[in-house]
Amino acid sequence: MAEPKDTAETLKGHRILLLHPHLVAPGGAIGYTLHLAEQLLAQGARVAILTMRVDRSMFDLPAGLEMISLNGPLTSSLYYWLLLPFWQIRISRAITAWQPEVLFPQVFPANWWGWLHKRRCPGLKLAWMCQEPSAFIHSPAWIRALRPWWKSLLAQVLRPILSRVDVFLARNCDRVIANSRFTASELERVYGCASDAIAYPGIDFSAFASEGWQKERVLITVARLTKFKRIDFLLEVFREVLKVHPDLRYHIVGQGEEELQLRELARKMGLESRVIFHGAVTDPVLAELNRKSSLFLHGSIGEPFGMAPLEAIACGTPVVAHQSGGPQEFVTEECGRLIASLVVEDWAREISAYLDFLFSHPDFPDRVRECARRFDWPRSLWPAVEVIAVLCAGNGQHLENSTGKKWRSGA
Repeated sequence: MAEPKDTAETLKGHRILLLHPHLVAPGGAIGYTLHLAEQLLAQGARVAILTMRVDRSMFDLPAGLEMISLNGPLTSSLYYWLLLPFWQIRISRAITAWQPEVLFPQVFPANWWGWLHKRRCPGLKLAWMCQEPSAFIHSPAWIRALRPWWKSLLAQVLRPILSRVDVFLARNCDRVIANSRFTASELERVYGCASDAIAYPGIDFSAFASEGWQKERVLITVARLTKFKRIDFLLEVFREVLKVHPDLRYHIVGQGEEELQLRELARKMGLESRVIFHGAVTDPVLAELNRKSSLFLHGSIGEPFGMAPLEAIACGTPVVAHQSGGPQEFVTEECGRLIASLVVEDWAREISAYLDFLFSHPDFPDRVRECARRFDWPRSLWPAVEVIAVLCAGNGQHLENSTGKKWRSGA
């Protein structure tokens, strides 16, 4: 994608502060933040990331990026929430000291950091990158699944208050960007406002290059091992698929609070010799596992986007996913199948038939891989870069005044 000259000229020399809760493990919104920082720096902007904690050994930070770490607790800890006013004061002081022209928060609670600071400094421009309306505020199912139990109880008690505060504070945005059309629809539902742009998460397309496909009779899932990734459902599906394709193996990559239960479930199902739990792996190892796998299984329902299945597609591995959420925007007949059913037997039947097709078409991975090309990071992030450039140019008045859009009445 060509980079408009006026956008690059507009960004040059402007100060943009990205807000992220913590940088301690690669992946997800952290990758989005770092790639966006890299792209803004390439346009001549001055860029910093403000965070509670950073583990520099885990990341290759872009040259020229400034890191501002408060050396505080993880935002998931009780210590953070008990001292919330203290940390917000420190965050606001750090923002003021760096003197940004544009704030760019993403996931909760970094969006609150930005919104609360903007209430004190209304002249500061703010673009919110909405990866999803915070599940820990707006999703009862996520709240019930929180561990340990006291976090779930506390979140349930506070949910009515937090949801109202969240929707109210969101009105401080000058621009709102969604990471998918599905997330844009969730913005409308939860906050009553339309997004100004959609900037999909991306991939480093060149990093998944392959000089030849050596697909094995292997299925793979890459996910955080939580209830919402529905790995238990996928294990049941795999057991059924084995009745048709008894020589398959199943790689499960990732960590999470459900790992021990899932290992025990696989044992009870008699799948120990067929299911391999890899835990956390490095990016090169993950790419190699994806390249060798014949099919990626994605069990989530209503996933905001889905980075793991997109990376599999970039490795020439087609995806089977539920027909909901972000995967609907990139899983096509050319690179996978979407299943509307939630019935194990329906998934097993569809997967078994699809595997028959894949095993008889060894050239299919080339077609699959091409479906990921449009999500290369520079292409995906450019709408977000343009929104930031508009704010830097001084054209980003408050949403309600400049774009004609209205936040939900009473929000």
